[in-house]
Amino acid sequence: MERQLRRTDLTRRVRERLEMVKAVALGDDVERIARWSGRSEARVEQWLARYAQDGVAALADAPRPGRPVHADAGYLAAMDSALETPPGDLGLTFDVWTSERCACSWGSTAGCVDDPSTRSSTCKIPPPSPPRRPSWRRWGKKVRLEPERYELHFQDETHLETNPHLCRTWHRRGRQATVPGVGTNRRVTVCGSVEALGRGRIELVRAAQDSAGFVRYLELLETHQQTVQREIVLVLDNGSAHTSQVSLQALAARRTWLHVIWLAKYAPQLNPKEREWRYLKRDARSHLATSLRDFVDGILCGLRQLQGAVAAIVDEVPQWFLDGHRKPPTGRSPGRPVGATDSYKRAPYRRKQNIPADT
Repeated sequence: MERQLRRTDLTRRVRERLEMVKAVALGDDVERIARWSGRSEARVEQWLARYAQDGVAALADAPRPGRPVHADAGYLAAMDSALETPPGDLGLTFDVWTSERCACSWGSTAGCVDDPSTRSSTCKIPPPSPPRRPSWRRWGKKVRLEPERYELHFQDETHLETNPHLCRTWHRRGRQATVPGVGTNRRVTVCGSVEALGRGRIELVRAAQDSAGFVRYLELLETHQQTVQREIVLVLDNGSAHTSQVSLQALAARRTWLHVIWLAKYAPQLNPKEREWRYLKRDARSHLATSLRDFVDGILCGLRQLQGAVAAIVDEVPQWFLDGHRKPPTGRSPGRPVGATDSYKRAPYRRKQNIPADT
């Protein structure tokens, strides 16, 4: 038994089972062996019975099912030499070797068709998680460490309506609460961002929320970047105005100085700009405006009262909106144009007659 335990090619499992057999030969009982080995008494008795029946060969593990490993001697030699070399010396971007990185970096050059860590179709182990998306928290640390180089902007849009924002109402007991309202509700869109260190905010007031408004915001952000000469990290949600083809092309055109971080869907708690919208609606939109011009002016006044330095507050609400139109006027006179013809033939007008039923 001592000669078997001195072998250098024993696996950890076989060595443990040989120690159980040796302990029984020295007079230990099964209960004590199970206590110091961490195995159950039934498991200890099973290995003792196997040893008594077939000897040392019965203590080895049975062959495991599954596809065999295709790592030949050349692959193992390449692995030994590569693991001794730091990844940075090979021009790689990571610092630590993993099985996936080894397979991607030098598995094909070693002459191995399938890398040893290839997953079987029947494998029950869940696949590895996708690579982590860049986090604004990590960029926030970089901005704090290098404020003269980076700016971190949180961008968002909100709608402000002519009907007052109800924060809290008071009324006499026993009477129905009444709230003043406009005849026809109108709204504008505010597209803006706030810098993490309060070094500049950009606000854009428009009549609609669309990709053109977001591109216009990027133009204002580019003007601010040319003034401060810093790289800007922009945190965006997955709104349709941000993910359209026009918006993505505008973001790609500014990738030399603009780094985009996409937030998870339906996660407003991660965007500090959402809290500013609450303050804006509470303070600037909790009353009834007398006209659309006063309505927009109140929004601009509320934006100026928000904290942080102001980089740009731009009012691009068109005049046709202030005149009460819902869409840009076409220029023609109201009503049906003279000489206009229908694209299809209308049925002749027939006056209905109330004829009594036959009796």
